[in-house]
Amino acid sequence: MKRLSDVLGTVFADSDVPNAARANIVMRQWSTAVGEILALHSAPDRYDHGVLWVEATGSAWAQEIRMSQAVILEKMNDIAGEQLFREIRVSHRARKPDMVR
Repeated sequence: MKRLSDVLGTVFADSDVPNAARANIVMRQWSTAVGEILALHSAPDRYDHGVLWVEATGSAWAQEIRMSQAVILEKMNDIAGEQLFREIRVSHRARKPDMVR
């Protein structure tokens, strides 16, 4: 049987765990980073080792995010106060009812 301290030590040895926690806080401010109109048609889905995965309501909105990636990343990192986000990957799907802005 493993001790809790052994398990937690391995979890926090992966430096992305604290980064993911901070990134999730920043992701809640998506509309601040992208503006209200784009936020109506997209939402952050998850964060993984510097990659922000975003869902868009259609291919045109997905393309808009891809074209604005540098600006969005800069704003997200400004909100974070550190360089958490280095890339955006976008998928387009029908809007999920639980998209939070």
